[in-house]
Amino acid sequence: MLRFFCWKITILLLLSLQLHSDKNSEIYSFIDDNAQYFLTVIKEEGSNFEDNPDEFKEKLKNIWEPMVDVQLVSRLILNKAYKSASQEQIYRFQERTKKLLLDTYVSTLLEFKDYEIFTNAKIKTNKNKTFEIEIKFDSSSSYSFITKFTVYRNKGGELKIINIIIDGINLGLTFRNQFQGVLKKEGNNLDKAIESWQPLSSEDLFSN
Repeated sequence: MLRFFCWKITILLLLSLQLHSDKNSEIYSFIDDNAQYFLTVIKEEGSNFEDNPDEFKEKLKNIWEPMVDVQLVSRLILNKAYKSASQEQIYRFQERTKKLLLDTYVSTLLEFKDYEIFTNAKIKTNKNKTFEIEIKFDSSSSYSFITKFTVYRNKGGELKIINIIIDGINLGLTFRNQFQGVLKKEGNNLDKAIESWQPLSSEDLFSN
């Protein structure tokens, strides 16, 4: 009986390890595959950015947008203002947030002409059921930096990004603090705050 019990425990442990390995492999592929493709598009077509920025960004948007839970990110940035916001205001804010995230990320990556991406296979599991995975952007002619992605699985079972930390700059926290400052400046007028909240350039964001 004891031997049978030990075998059951061993099998359960092996199955648990296998499930953990499969989960980490899925998260790794979700980030690495899309990031490598994103980088390939930038390398091959980045020279077209100044001539036709809208077309270039649209192509990147088609890769980027499905990866991010814009609704949740927008809710976190709006913070307390989310509860009193109308559906129309929330929609406009989500559209602004998508532009802000894409512009910041793309403008940062375009500064590097000869870098490669190395995704860390070690994935951190947080207590709030989110996961953290790191990518190293390695450049031979400029400094290298680490980007950390916070990922979770939504109710539909899809992996989604909910935060990004680029070279130590927490975009989610930075955007939330920035918007709350704009909201206060506009006398808590949400419509005016959404309208005046402008995307930060990479120079402004990483100036410190």
